[in-house]
Amino acid sequence: MKKIIITLSFLLSATSVFAQIRSYVGIVRQKYFPEHIKYLEEYRDELNGKGYSTYAEYIDSYLKGSFGSGFVYVEPDGTNYIITNRHVVSQAASASIEFEDSDSGALTKYDGLKVLLTSDDIDIAILGFSGGKRPFKKGLALSRTNVSDGQEVWSAGFPGLGGQPVWQLGKGNVTNAKARIKDLLDPSISSIIQHSAQVDGGNSGGPLMISSAKAVAGYEVVGINTWKASRRDSTNFSIPSAMIQKMLDELHKKSDFETENNDLLLRKEKFAAALKDSGADFTSIVKYISYERAATQGQKDFDSVIHFAPSKVRSEVLDAFSYDPAEGLRYASAYQIWKKYNGKESEISAEWIKEHGLWRISEISGDVKKSDSEKSSKKEKKSAKSQKSKDGFFGNPEIEAWDETVLFAGGDFSVNGNDAAFFLGLDTFFANDYFGISLMYHREKIECLLSEKVGFNAGGMGLALRLPIQMNHIGLVPFARACGDAAFGDKRVLLGYNAETGLQAIINPEENVHFGLGVSFRQMWLSQFIDTKISDNGLDRDKIKDFTNRSVSIYAILSF
Repeated sequence: MKKIIITLSFLLSATSVFAQIRSYVGIVRQKYFPEHIKYLEEYRDELNGKGYSTYAEYIDSYLKGSFGSGFVYVEPDGTNYIITNRHVVSQAASASIEFEDSDSGALTKYDGLKVLLTSDDIDIAILGFSGGKRPFKKGLALSRTNVSDGQEVWSAGFPGLGGQPVWQLGKGNVTNAKARIKDLLDPSISSIIQHSAQVDGGNSGGPLMISSAKAVAGYEVVGINTWKASRRDSTNFSIPSAMIQKMLDELHKKSDFETENNDLLLRKEKFAAALKDSGADFTSIVKYISYERAATQGQKDFDSVIHFAPSKVRSEVLDAFSYDPAEGLRYASAYQIWKKYNGKESEISAEWIKEHGLWRISEISGDVKKSDSEKSSKKEKKSAKSQKSKDGFFGNPEIEAWDETVLFAGGDFSVNGNDAAFFLGLDTFFANDYFGISLMYHREKIECLLSEKVGFNAGGMGLALRLPIQMNHIGLVPFARACGDAAFGDKRVLLGYNAETGLQAIINPEENVHFGLGVSFRQMWLSQFIDTKISDNGLDRDKIKDFTNRSVSIYAILSF
């Protein structure tokens, strides 16, 4: 009987401790920048209107917001902080945290948390309460001791279940106290803790703990849960609490004008070195790009990358966008800066802001401000228009038709015995980018009486159809064109038509003007419908023969 009483007493005590832990571990959500929300809402609606429901649903899901975990830390002077992962609040204009009552399930929410400090190298963020509020008298303590292999550890947080955060307290063991995995954290900065305590999506930012009878809630924090191996069971990773303490110490450093200026100068030097590094690529400068810049310039930069960037760059930016649209915009901005300044000696002129505790670029000399974007250039107008006009011919919202205006000039090489001829033309396409008006000019030599050939100037007007397929820098454009023609020469007027079908290849560098070549098969027919006779040296000429020409046309293209 005594054993039963002792067991029951232990269970009740454990339940009480677990309940206390829940009082200090909460659900962290970030509030996005308004500019990001506006752009993504518009883009989602455009995709829905064109039938790309999968893409639209993904963006809609992102806009609903994700969540992670975080825990309360209280300084000796009573200052309250929330510790979480950087990636949980990476795009946050502000953040919130919710604490769930273990009995009733009621939530206590704190809004307006500010991201005080993050790091480019360590996935940790320190959040402060709005107005310096101190709602907690106690928080979880950071352990000063290192864990060892086999040691029992606990994970706490709110992983998602059915799309909603659900409390989870997991138990496991340290399987590698000093794991060194470069892809997760540079080993020169710190090793990481590998363990088997449960970690699932939503646990990010929650504490990894060890038992401590003297600590608040009976546990001390030895790490912050950050990663989970996707193809191995019970293989989870945490950043040691020593790194949290290091960032807290950094936050507490006295900041003055000279210190801030030195930090900014050092940041600029590192950015310049990254730009000049021939062994690096554009991803090395992503960390210097502010989310504010991504919010204001990201859409334009993203559109440019999708339409003009090399395939490798497109792939990297799209990968980032598919995982996190706001991060994809940031990657796109980084590429545009890299492309313009990489390897160049000229110093970049930029405005820097303090964002999440780090100096980042908010504006580059030459940026077009959002309020002036509609006045900037025809290309930018076209980019915005084409985003709204991508029809589903090929089932891919990244494909866009080329420019509105296409100039072309070349030669017709007859396959039925007529002379080679010169032609030029202009196509202007409508808002949907696939149908347009075509104007044509031909210089033809047409046979008259006694095998005499007379030069005729032929002009025509008609319709053009194209179905552009974009492949990185090169666009292949199958097309067809039909025009009614009128030809003038030898005091005669001929009427008829010309029709052609072919393929254009357009080289598409990121400039306002694009170049290309085209080849087509053309048929032209002209006839003199009115029988007029003209005296020439005492002879009367008969009606000119009907002119039929089948030719292969080769020509150059200039589009804008």
